[in-house]
Amino acid sequence: MRTFIAVDLSEGIRTNIKGLQKQFMNLGIEQNTLKLKFVNPWQVHQTVKFLGEVPENKIEAVKRELSGITQEPFEIALKGVGFFPKASPEKARNIRVVWVGITKGVEELKVLQEEVESRMSTLGFPMEQRFSAHVTLCRVKMFSRAGSRDEIVRVLEKIAELKDVEVGAMHVEELKLKKSTLTPKGAIYDDVYVKRFE
Repeated sequence: MRTFIAVDLSEGIRTNIKGLQKQFMNLGIEQNTLKLKFVNPWQVHQTVKFLGEVPENKIEAVKRELSGITQEPFEIALKGVGFFPKASPEKARNIRVVWVGITKGVEELKVLQEEVESRMSTLGFPMEQRFSAHVTLCRVKMFSRAGSRDEIVRVLEKIAELKDVEVGAMHVEELKLKKSTLTPKGAIYDDVYVKRFE
């Protein structure tokens, strides 16, 4: 079972993310030199840890560890659009991911991630050192660097325009173990276990 641990976003935030995606869709980008692959806005989330393929007989142990998480409910706020790999817009040569930043609740997310990492490492999952609080809007694929330069500029201009956009705030009360099923139309996510914070 392909799984990951995440915080789901509210419907209001997902609606706003869909609106941001539409702004990028309306840039008139030809898909033959540069392709923007948008995530399903109704499935966007903050990944806490990607577990990958987990045998069915290990899922109960993962649930048991998650049930012991000590995190209390907290607030997060999403604001501003950016991109990876990091660079100044003037020097950016390529873009792989366009994202929305998280400006409030970052410390709580880091503490949560560290506890999840610690608990999952006891089950043999490798520790990840880097944690980035962000939500992916789309992934970018370049087919021709020369041909896609003008389109990259258009994307960068839109990112600059949205660098301070308010995307929404929410109360985080749950952590979810999710199953990811890959299909030709994209991944489908299902909740396997929900840990409520107290």
